[in-house]
Amino acid sequence: MKSCEVIRDGLGFWTHPDFFEPANGNDYGLPGEFESWLADNGLEVFTLGLEYDDNASEFAEKYANGDFDADISGWNPTRPDGERWFIGSIHDTEDGPYCIWLRNKTSL
Repeated sequence: MKSCEVIRDGLGFWTHPDFFEPANGNDYGLPGEFESWLADNGLEVFTLGLEYDDNASEFAEKYANGDFDADISGWNPTRPDGERWFIGSIHDTEDGPYCIWLRNKTSL
């Protein structure tokens, strides 16, 4: 899987065209399914929630207060330490917005 241009929608969400899709067609995969997909694709993952992004604490506070409704376009998720990380998905969850960072293990 390779990095591609991130073009976020009007609310700030985006998903890589080759990102994981659960086999059962639901929003969430079965236990271990995402981990298997990562292994099959030789990927490493770093998951970052808006509320845990230290560089976005001011935006996260305003978002939590409802200042932006569901619009997270003002959030620029902090890249993990290390090289070659790319965005797999920026999406909403029951626990708030998350960014899934990926990188190929073979390129480390």
